[in-house]
Amino acid sequence: MATPRTKKPSDNDLVPVESYLCEEQTDCVIIHETLDTHAPPEKSERELDKAMLSKHSTIVIEPHNLGEECIRYIRVGNALHKTAVLSGITALGVSTVRSTWSLPFGGVSLACAAAYHFSWQHDPACKYQVDSAGHYLHRIPLEQLTSPEPVILVRRDDEVRKKLHNTVACAAGILLVYQLVSILRQ
Repeated sequence: MATPRTKKPSDNDLVPVESYLCEEQTDCVIIHETLDTHAPPEKSERELDKAMLSKHSTIVIEPHNLGEECIRYIRVGNALHKTAVLSGITALGVSTVRSTWSLPFGGVSLACAAAYHFSWQHDPACKYQVDSAGHYLHRIPLEQLTSPEPVILVRRDDEVRKKLHNTVACAAGILLVYQLVSILRQ
């Protein structure tokens, strides 16, 4: 009887992410390009999901399409966050000049904050940022890479970011409700 370590994984089995660990000190995971033509394309996606749920500090994605999709997904989350914060700050600042001007900015801030909360905040990908400048290449054993242009994801603590995001969005939302009530009472 074969042990689980010597058993060859079938196409439907998920290869344990631990088999792709770079080094234990760096907590790095490499998701290699699947060269097996019979392997399902979802295999790399499942490995990425498992690596993110395991909270590894660095994830290297070699499959080009998966890396590009991950970059786009993270950029959407970042855009929602930045739009919510910047439009909320703008709403709060503009309200001192003319109160009705802050209504659209407060609405955008509230809408982006709600979209971020319901579709992004609880996803493990929101904890990761793309290292496009290569600042974290020292964490990766380059001899283990098979792709010339891998995507590097770095886990970041986003507690301060979430507190700022929620505080600004709540303040903009309160201001929006206050201004709408005062307009309706006139």
